[in-house]
Amino acid sequence: MSSQKGSSEVFDVVVVGSGAGGLTAAVVLAGQGLSVIVIEKAERFGGTTALSGGGAWIPNNHLMAACDQTDSDEEAVTYLRQVLGNQFDEAWIRTYVASGKAMLADMEKTTEVKFYPIPLSDYCPGLDGAKFARTVIAIEYDGRKLGKLISAVRDPLPGYAAFGSFQSDPQHVGKLTSVFKTREGFAYTMKRMAGFARDVVQYGKGSHMANGNALVGRLLKSAMDRGVTLRRRAALDSLIVEDGKVTGVVAKTSDGTLRIAARKAVVLATGGFGANAEMRKLYIPQAEDHLSAQPLENVGDGIRIGQSAGAQLAAPNAANGVWAPCSARRDSKGNILSVYPHFGPDRAKPGVVIVDDSGKRFINEAAPYQDFVNLMNAREMKQAWYIGDRNTLRKYGMGIAMPAPLPYRHLVRDGYLTEAATIAELATKIGVPAAALEETVAKFNSGAVNGQDPEFHKGEIAYDTIQGDYNHAPNPCVGPVQEGPFYAIKLQPGDCSTILGLQTSLDAEVLNAAGQPIPGLYAVGLDQNSLMKGTYPGGGSSIGPAMTFAWRAAHKIAGVPVPAGAKA
Repeated sequence: MSSQKGSSEVFDVVVVGSGAGGLTAAVVLAGQGLSVIVIEKAERFGGTTALSGGGAWIPNNHLMAACDQTDSDEEAVTYLRQVLGNQFDEAWIRTYVASGKAMLADMEKTTEVKFYPIPLSDYCPGLDGAKFARTVIAIEYDGRKLGKLISAVRDPLPGYAAFGSFQSDPQHVGKLTSVFKTREGFAYTMKRMAGFARDVVQYGKGSHMANGNALVGRLLKSAMDRGVTLRRRAALDSLIVEDGKVTGVVAKTSDGTLRIAARKAVVLATGGFGANAEMRKLYIPQAEDHLSAQPLENVGDGIRIGQSAGAQLAAPNAANGVWAPCSARRDSKGNILSVYPHFGPDRAKPGVVIVDDSGKRFINEAAPYQDFVNLMNAREMKQAWYIGDRNTLRKYGMGIAMPAPLPYRHLVRDGYLTEAATIAELATKIGVPAAALEETVAKFNSGAVNGQDPEFHKGEIAYDTIQGDYNHAPNPCVGPVQEGPFYAIKLQPGDCSTILGLQTSLDAEVLNAAGQPIPGLYAVGLDQNSLMKGTYPGGGSSIGPAMTFAWRAAHKIAGVPVPAGAKA
């Protein structure tokens, strides 16, 4: 914390961080006529959002009708009451449900941000009030509209893009994988590849943006259009506090110390503490052996520096992170090159079994990622084995090994994929009992040939089937593992974000020990404690709240009431 006066630059609002929460706040604030600067610690903009699938879970949203779904605020509240149990907070949930749909409509109407609904089930489809299509995803985006700024956007995780930055919306993956099977697939793929080659020459990367990258691209273009100042390589060092009010920040840049005064507010959106080993050990000790897919810059700057101004960290949640089973690609010395979170679409496909070190299945492979790792943690499992056959690998892909016609032999050579001619040989290579694995696969196959999974009921609920293969009958998620060679990937418990953050008001004002707002200080995204409290009701349960409470914060800072329909 700094109490010195004076500054080299002055804005109405300083936003620290460039993920969905930070950029949403900046765009909405600038739309209210305020001067805004976004400072980003990393080399590239986008934070965790740019690495993600980019889904936002928004109950009762206006896009659900396209999936023939109806919804209501009360149904959403009923569903969340059951999911959260004793973690349920009436005021927070009702505020989110009322504000989320208003935020979405406002952003779609007034900015470049555009979404489409996906017919994904809520993650607990058997509960009262559960629905389809509450998850929306940013429509793919032409990054050339960003000009040279496209080169300053964080690339997706390996496995979410080919050749480093060749991205595809989930709706169009089928065209790419049918390049040599259909005229439409061939024409689409050739056009995309020609555009990619052009982009690499011009920008050094592909400009076609999908998933979380598309959301970041759309938010950045909206910020540019509204005159937001965007600055990379500027790390938050301290807050400027005068007479008890936060009035600016001190940032460290390659050119030295930068002091930025904020006439109205500072918004913390630095992405949580996922890459801070000490904070992880303290607040998420169960993740000691987790692989982390979080950006290395996310070391808790916003939380730590907010606390220096009197901010209070929230009480521990049911879980303080968002989990996912992960696989890691390593170099010859064992150093991690990349981490891939297996959220579900690959695990839910036919021809997949996942076993523990005894060679036995232990869960429905398609289970929600939070539930999957919760079980691994409860059983103190250090690893599991994701197994498929050649048909599975080439038709659907496995982890960062993408489907045909993309190559995969390099992943066998470097050990990411273990390959064997038989199940027994595969078992020996991965160190599980051969007889047990053969028995497991045979037992699974006996039901799978008829699309059945009597042991774990894979594919029997809506959440599973939407991630399976619609063209595979009779069960989109179940098929035998029988066509050699066979492949295995080592899975470990992992996490893709932390969710324990600063305690705030419903308008994202950071609170002190007395529960009072600290004047001039706000926290959104992963710097704000999650209202979901470690549960995960549906796809995008981090990004949806991040954008919604950033939108509310912007209205509060600008002194503009939220629309009537957004009030709980």
